[in-house]
Amino acid sequence: DPERIKSETVGFENHLNYFHCNGKGLPAHLAKGLAIFLNSMMVDSYFRLFNGHTQVNATDLRSLKYPSKEKLESLGAKIKDRLPDCDALDDLIQQEVFDMANESGKPDPIKRKQKIEAALAILKSIGMPGAQQNERSALTLLALTDVKSETQWQDANNPLIGITPIMNFAADHYGKQYAPNTRETVRRQTVHQFLDAGIIRINPDAPDRPTNSPNTVYQIEDSTLDLIRSYGGAKWNEELKKFLQSIETLQAKYAQERQARKIPVDISNTTQVNLSPGGQNELVKKIIDDMFPNFAPDGKVIYLGDTASKFAYFDRKALEMLGVDIEDHGKMPDVVIHHQKKNWLLLIEAVTSHGPVDPKRRGELQKLFETSKAGLVFITTFLTRRDMMRYLPEISWETEVWIAESPTHMIHFDGERFLGPYE
Repeated sequence: DPERIKSETVGFENHLNYFHCNGKGLPAHLAKGLAIFLNSMMVDSYFRLFNGHTQVNATDLRSLKYPSKEKLESLGAKIKDRLPDCDALDDLIQQEVFDMANESGKPDPIKRKQKIEAALAILKSIGMPGAQQNERSALTLLALTDVKSETQWQDANNPLIGITPIMNFAADHYGKQYAPNTRETVRRQTVHQFLDAGIIRINPDAPDRPTNSPNTVYQIEDSTLDLIRSYGGAKWNEELKKFLQSIETLQAKYAQERQARKIPVDISNTTQVNLSPGGQNELVKKIIDDMFPNFAPDGKVIYLGDTASKFAYFDRKALEMLGVDIEDHGKMPDVVIHHQKKNWLLLIEAVTSHGPVDPKRRGELQKLFETSKAGLVFITTFLTRRDMMRYLPEISWETEVWIAESPTHMIHFDGERFLGPYE
């Protein structure tokens, strides 16, 4: 109540932010309305959601979208000597400023926050681990179901959507901007766990699409969508109970489907590994089945990459015995074979969508394996001659090329010898 201050002027501490009207005080109703607005859940939610904190500076206050002067004065006229409690205050905001978001053309920050909290509640209810009960996972679920702040849960949908579109959805509809380098975080720390839980499917439109394809998409699973559509309704508890009773069967079903699509590869008489479907892994299998016995019959597989993970097989001890200690799997070739009789390390790249052993890649591999006690042999492999022709100008001299459609032949690119190390 400004009447309680019996002074013509008021002094403020230098770091205190304050509102004024051309250097003078505000009319009483405007000041009270502004106080209601700034203490509302709407403003608190806005700063927590978009600033990540509640320490508000002058720049934040200047950039904040305010109701009109008339609406603030109308708010202020509804209170007397003191601010109402939080619930009553927010009721006033809803009554007087409810259409502010529509006037500005931007989604209501309260509705955004409510949707995110509801998504978190769903994730918790279905038993997702604590590491996936966070804002990133909630926004991912909202994107997978195409639920915007104004969307009713009963209208949830099941679009096919990739990682980047998920991030774009969070930015466009919830104001959450993710840096491009967080793409892997979304994929590995949210989407992978959703897959394991059986609540989404990967590439249902093309099951053989490589998991590392830029066209990879995800879709909410049907029974999960039914559950989400019931959220907040009379049937939620009933649907949740049914869902929780069936979840183990659901997880087993989709795990079995993913396993059935994998590519079995025998790397020895006693060891078999399974590669994810599609991409270069079809060629990797041909390398082991066809090139390996023809050109390194007494060889030993040391490393086998996989498109869905860092690697499918890695005999680290065998490589260390050859003097090589690898820290970064991302720089490894697709296949490493030790030709034991000749003591050669065959460093093999399987080319279907990325490049061959060009001079730059050859230099990288030489650096990576520079401590090797075995001689280094660089081999680029292709499925067909047509594939090779696309990359022919890039292939480095003093390397070899193997083509799966002619498995008993090797092409030598200049140098002093055929199929052998140069250092």
